[in-house]
Amino acid sequence: MSLKTGRTAGFVLTIAALFTELALVSVGRSLALPVQNTPPRAEQILDQYVEAIGGLAALEKINNRVIKGTMEIAGAGVKISITAFQARPNKACTVIDSPATGRIETGTNGEVAWQVSALAGAQLMEGKEKASFLHMNIFDRAVYWRRSFQKVEAAGEEEVSGRPCYKVVVTPKDLPPQTVFFDKETHLVVRIAMTIENQAGTIPSDSYLSDYKRVDGVLLPHKTVTRLMGQERITIMESIEQNAQLPPERFDPPTEIRALIKK
Repeated sequence: MSLKTGRTAGFVLTIAALFTELALVSVGRSLALPVQNTPPRAEQILDQYVEAIGGLAALEKINNRVIKGTMEIAGAGVKISITAFQARPNKACTVIDSPATGRIETGTNGEVAWQVSALAGAQLMEGKEKASFLHMNIFDRAVYWRRSFQKVEAAGEEEVSGRPCYKVVVTPKDLPPQTVFFDKETHLVVRIAMTIENQAGTIPSDSYLSDYKRVDGVLLPHKTVTRLMGQERITIMESIEQNAQLPPERFDPPTEIRALIKK
């Protein structure tokens, strides 16, 4: 699938996933994993991650994010600029632009999910595609994982890039499960395997997170390598601003989308 053929929502959903998977955290107390002979429960692994990235108190002070970065498609000579806006409780807008894709904007005000591009025009997301997009854009959704996911399960251990990791499977309501890999030593998320729903069907996505840096007291990954659709996409977060001054209309549907809603 080229960047200029077919529906581009799956491509943008993938970008949204990269930005909205910055932190997987839980609502319980941040507890160190006890020394034990039995494997830790999923809840314990998630709590340990909270502590590793800065703690729940620091996360709860953050109400929005503005992320700027670039994505490069390895071997294709394509480089894309990305700006993503996210806000509590479930609002988001992502703008990507490059000669290969043109300008594409996707977003949600928490109820409606849309895409506007020069190639495909204005489109409303529906069905599983909409459900997947809305879920991925719950702000820090795993901070309140008991609401965001129906089930969390420890799934053993597996090496990622030569390092031992805990596997946790998190399952949203009416969506496919996601597998999250936590480094056993640093307790940081280093890999996320998931599927993305769009009009073309279900797209497997495998992302590797690295280059964690502290932003306002919270460790966030600044590099993600994603493998999907036979391509490797390298995303670099060049800046992350939190609690930015955003206008109230930042997440309102564009004029073209409002016209579709009225039909």
